[in-house]
Amino acid sequence: MKKVIRYLVIGLGAAIVFLVASVAIFVAVFDANAYKQDLSDLVREQTGRELQFHGDVDLTIYPALGMKLGAMSLSNAEGFGAQPMIKVKAVSISVDVASLITLAPEIDKLVMRDLEINLITNKAGVTNWDDLLQPSAPADDEPKAAETEGETGEKPDFEIKGAFGGLDLENIKLLWLDEQAGDRFEIVDLDLGTGRIEPNKPFPLTLHLDASASGDLDIVFDLKSQIEYLIDKQQLTLSDMALALNEFEIGGRLQLSDFAKPTPALRFDLASQNLDVDALLGTPPAVADSGPQTSQQEPAEPAEDVKIELPMQTLRDLDIDGKISLAQVKAQNLHVSDVVIVVKAQNGVVGLKPVTLNMYDGKVETAVAIDVKSSTPKYSIDESLQAVQVGDLLKDYTGEETISGSLNAEANLTTSGEWLSELKRNSNGSLKLAFLDGALNGFNVRHSIDSAKAKLSGKESPPLENLKTDFSSLSLSGVIRNGVFSSNDLDLQAPLLRASGRGSADLNNETVDYQVDTKLVGSVKGQEGEAADELAGLAIPVSIKGPFADPKIDVLLDEMLKARADAEKEALKAKADAEKAKLKAEIEAEKKKIADQLEAEKKALAESKKLEAEKDKLKQKLEDKLNKLFD
Repeated sequence: MKKVIRYLVIGLGAAIVFLVASVAIFVAVFDANAYKQDLSDLVREQTGRELQFHGDVDLTIYPALGMKLGAMSLSNAEGFGAQPMIKVKAVSISVDVASLITLAPEIDKLVMRDLEINLITNKAGVTNWDDLLQPSAPADDEPKAAETEGETGEKPDFEIKGAFGGLDLENIKLLWLDEQAGDRFEIVDLDLGTGRIEPNKPFPLTLHLDASASGDLDIVFDLKSQIEYLIDKQQLTLSDMALALNEFEIGGRLQLSDFAKPTPALRFDLASQNLDVDALLGTPPAVADSGPQTSQQEPAEPAEDVKIELPMQTLRDLDIDGKISLAQVKAQNLHVSDVVIVVKAQNGVVGLKPVTLNMYDGKVETAVAIDVKSSTPKYSIDESLQAVQVGDLLKDYTGEETISGSLNAEANLTTSGEWLSELKRNSNGSLKLAFLDGALNGFNVRHSIDSAKAKLSGKESPPLENLKTDFSSLSLSGVIRNGVFSSNDLDLQAPLLRASGRGSADLNNETVDYQVDTKLVGSVKGQEGEAADELAGLAIPVSIKGPFADPKIDVLLDEMLKARADAEKEALKAKADAEKAKLKAEIEAEKKKIADQLEAEKKALAESKKLEAEKDKLKQKLEDKLNKLFD
């Protein structure tokens, strides 16, 4: 875009200088038609170019000082072909004479029709306007700047205030051809119109631009707006703005101020109904990779480190406060709606806070900030997702639905650095994910377990009918420390199994090392579902290890055997303990029975002795009474 503006400015500048010079000469000689040949000769003498007039020149003196030029052309520099460098069909402009006398010039509208400008840089790097820009030596009697501005160096207290009738430019064409770089830029049609322009007063502006460039760049740009420039405040405002770039349209209000600063202050409130970034940039839609897959691949070569060079000073100078509202957006084949972006930049901190949008039946809220106050840029991001259908999102973005379900997520991340490796290494924060009613596609846990079990028994693996693992819920949370994500709370609830997990993912090396402990649960028909077998309730470890792009997923047979042996050992121990407890209980019961019998006999004996004692006592009493009776 900078090149486009540069070329446009160069072209229009050359045309305006050419036209203004022509106006000055015409005014000086007054009867321009009588001197057209002399003027052509003068141009040839000074530049070696041919200035040709293809129509009459009408010059007015009063009440308006101006002229109307018919078709005219300026030839190209030597070695750049026969096509004219500049040609125009018609130009007219005038100034009110009375306004000139009062030093408040009333300039009528500048009208220009069918202007064509051809700018060329040849293979040697020479341009076809170099000869027009050669500086001339200053005359000896030319007043010095100090003399013009006064001894104090201050500019004269003199200002011309007036009005300008506006611009009416139609069918302007510009060709920029850089033979050295192999670039071509062309403005096919430029139309520019304004209303009356007066200092510190708004005026309407319409602009149409149809341009193309090498590299398959084709743009159609239209702008309608009320323009107001306040000279004292150095403030430019575009209100009631309607801007269109190809099929993208946006409108609202935009204001620039403080032009004395390195970057002007920017305020805006813009809105658009539809933004298709893919159409604007020509991004192809996502397509799933259907090529041959191998179970084992060579580890990918580590990616080259990339330096992210930010315009630090420019970011520090930014003063922005604005909002963009987008009803519908498509980018990287992702579809989002109701996008609101609040942009703030001041004192070296640039932030998008917040960014809110709806996507795939859910809501997203994000806050992003870049801090460039110090020599090392710092980044932060806070993001929240609610009920996003992640399967549909991944299908649109990558073409592959690796996981599906309704996603709730929270992420908080900070990092710093200029290199990608630094950004990874300095990453710190937290992540929390929760999926509901979804599936892991491309991996069937049950089939992997059944295959491992078949291998143990020397049988063939069962056929794979469905390469996915359904689940009712899947949650995971963890922390990121120095570029390494660690988690120990994976919880998977599926129809045939339950799973927990622990491990890490290293962003620095782009590798994962995670272990999932799976347990088969009750009898369920469905996902290759036979009744749960002897493995039910047994923890079966599944290892996920390797590079992000191609991790190896493996059921750990040794671990499973060890777990199974431990389980059987525990079962035997439990059975022995149960038998021991039962025998102990029987012995204790028998001992209690014997003790109870002994106690009963002892009690009976005691009762018998008591009865014998009572009998002896009664017998003694009887004997005592008989003795008393016979005495």
